[in-house]
Amino acid sequence: MRQVTKNKTISKPIKRKKTVSGRKRSHPEYGTSKLEEFFAENFLDKLKLEYKYQYKAEDIGRYYDFAVFTKTAGSMILIEVDGDFYHSNPNLVKEDKMNPMQKHNKRVDKIKDDWAALHSIPLIRIWEEDIRKSPEKVMKLLKERFYIEDDKAVKKTEKNKRHVNKLKKI
Repeated sequence: MRQVTKNKTISKPIKRKKTVSGRKRSHPEYGTSKLEEFFAENFLDKLKLEYKYQYKAEDIGRYYDFAVFTKTAGSMILIEVDGDFYHSNPNLVKEDKMNPMQKHNKRVDKIKDDWAALHSIPLIRIWEEDIRKSPEKVMKLLKERFYIEDDKAVKKTEKNKRHVNKLKKI
C-alpha cells in the first residue's frame, strides 16, 4: 500500500496471510484454522489430491473445509476437519457439559451433514485427535476413500498377475 505525501511516496509493507504449498488458505469471513492448514499440507498435498479450500454450499450459506475432486472416487467428496474442543469430540466432551458455542457448532454440523446427504455428496469428518495422535489411521482412511494404493500394494498386485505365454502357436 502506498501513501502519498508532498512529492514523496512512502511504501508500507503489505501483510499477507501465510500460505501452505503456495495456495492461498485464508477465508475472508472465518479466517484460517491452523489445523486445516496442517491437514492440507500433511495429508491432501502428500496424496496429491486436487481440492478446493473452503467450499461454499450456497443453499445453506455454510462452508466446508475441503472439497476434493477425483475421477476415481466420483465427482466430489467433502471433508470437514473438526477441532476436538470447538466441535465437542464425544470422546472428550460430554453432551451435558457443552458450552453454548459448542452447541451452536453441533447444530451447524448437523445442517452441513444433512445438506451433503440431500445432495448425495459424501462427507468425511476427521477429528483433531485422530490427525494428531493417529495420522496413519487418517492416511489409510483417505487412501481407501480416494482409491489410492501404496507403491508396495501396486507392486504386489503386479507380481500376482498371471503371466501371459508369449510363444506363438504353430
